[in-house]
Amino acid sequence: MSRVIMILVVGAIITYAYTNITLNEYTSQGTQNAVDNYSYNRAHDIANGMVDVILMRLANDKDYRVSTKISENLFGGEVSYSAENAFFDGDSLIKIIVSAKYNGVTKNITSYTEKPGGGWVPPVVRAAWTANADLNNTISDMYIDGRNHDLSQAIIPNTGVAGVSTSTDFTNVEFAEIGGTNAGVDYPMSYPEDPAVVEENYSWGGTFPESPDEILGYPEGTLKAAAQSGQYGSQYLLNPAVSGKNNQIDGLTYPVSGVTYIEITDGVEREMVFEELGNGGIFVVHAPDRSSRLKGLKMDKAFTEPFVGLIVTDYSFHHHIDILGCIMQLSPNLEDSKNCNGNKDHWVYYSSEAITQATETAAEITGLSANAGFGFGKKRVNVKHVYE
Repeated sequence: MSRVIMILVVGAIITYAYTNITLNEYTSQGTQNAVDNYSYNRAHDIANGMVDVILMRLANDKDYRVSTKISENLFGGEVSYSAENAFFDGDSLIKIIVSAKYNGVTKNITSYTEKPGGGWVPPVVRAAWTANADLNNTISDMYIDGRNHDLSQAIIPNTGVAGVSTSTDFTNVEFAEIGGTNAGVDYPMSYPEDPAVVEENYSWGGTFPESPDEILGYPEGTLKAAAQSGQYGSQYLLNPAVSGKNNQIDGLTYPVSGVTYIEITDGVEREMVFEELGNGGIFVVHAPDRSSRLKGLKMDKAFTEPFVGLIVTDYSFHHHIDILGCIMQLSPNLEDSKNCNGNKDHWVYYSSEAITQATETAAEITGLSANAGFGFGKKRVNVKHVYE
């Protein structure tokens, strides 16, 4: 009997020992699997993070390249990378190769991106007229067309945008004729407009730009510095002198070109009247708190050519002007009571060529380019292909 008991006890001890060893092996393997999985994800994050860093460097310096691999420490791991010109799928692109190592795990990413430089249409330009506020009274009875026009005002079919884009409801209170493009379909200007050409209650992801620099994806102060440089006819005015009963802005040399930046900090309402022919580029009237006010944005009656490019104001009203390109307004409080029925002979025609021409000049002055997002540090170059 004692022998039987001894055999059972020894058997139990052996079974327990085997089970314990097996459980320990499973536990060890599970722990190792968890460590390996964490290391892989960490290496993946490091590789992706380095790609984003390189994209930002490219956006901020169009000549940035890395022909010989460089190694850096990043997020607790080691990463090596290169960024060289390359042809892929018939395109002249920049090839980015990143290899990240973390805790013995390696992750490789190859990305092909477009070369920065040249002009672009900022993604926040959603329409011929884009605003973060009520546009009902502001557009009055103008002709507004979001169909895409070339520099000779001929329509480029099926490549346009909305006529009007706003973060609020929109009502065409003064019978403006509005056209545009929606899902690749062109809609001629008409009153009443086709609902497809008006974008209401758009959120911009909750990040509508609050400054002209944010529109282009530039660090704050970049456009102001570009205007102060004087390159390509750029001009900067701070609280400019005024004349006449309407406080018309004085001190500009016409025609305006390059980047024209008028900064208002004194709270005085002014009027802008373009003189001579050939005005264009990027034209800004802005206060740091978006409080600047233009009681009128006009063309001298002696000159009939449109402004060609991008106009950015905070608040502006009485738009007796023709614009080939687009207009954006930054103030959250646009005109909501006054009516202006004297704009019927004026128009805003969306033109990607005009906007691209204007932003190309800004890129030449600043050395910065952007085309896939706004806000400093966002991705501002187009990634064409990614391989992991």
